[in-house]
Amino acid sequence: MKHFIAIFFLLVPPPSALAGSCPAAPVEIEKAIRQHIVTLRAVEYCAARTVKNEGGITVAIYTAEGACASLSSQAKPGTCSNNWVRYMIALSSQPVTAPVEVGGKGGLNDTRVKISEGIIEVNGLSPGPNDPLCCPSVPETKRFKLSPSGLGQVRP
Repeated sequence: MKHFIAIFFLLVPPPSALAGSCPAAPVEIEKAIRQHIVTLRAVEYCAARTVKNEGGITVAIYTAEGACASLSSQAKPGTCSNNWVRYMIALSSQPVTAPVEVGGKGGLNDTRVKISEGIIEVNGLSPGPNDPLCCPSVPETKRFKLSPSGLGQVRP
């Protein structure tokens, strides 16, 4: 039995290794993401984090899973639902912006970020009327403008 346990722990990686590490971002962005995740009482799915730096602007899009903030003060963070939400923050010569929601379960699944002249364009797929939540098929683009007051969505 001792041999079985020893082999088990050698072959099975720790949960932290399974989760993977987050793509690197500037310290200010890392701190802002951590604070937001703690406030939501969620966990971050690091494998889905996107960091883009162009023209002096750094953008991070990250996923908060299982938020507990509005559901239970006793539950372990990240265990309150199977919902996930994608948030974006930006850093330029201004302080880090407040997070804005860009998508998530049942909404935009982003696949590309482009930054040009203070406009951040997030492209991806959203669920169509007959799509299951797993498999969005409708192309969608959201645009956000970076200003001294933060990120605001630009409506067509």
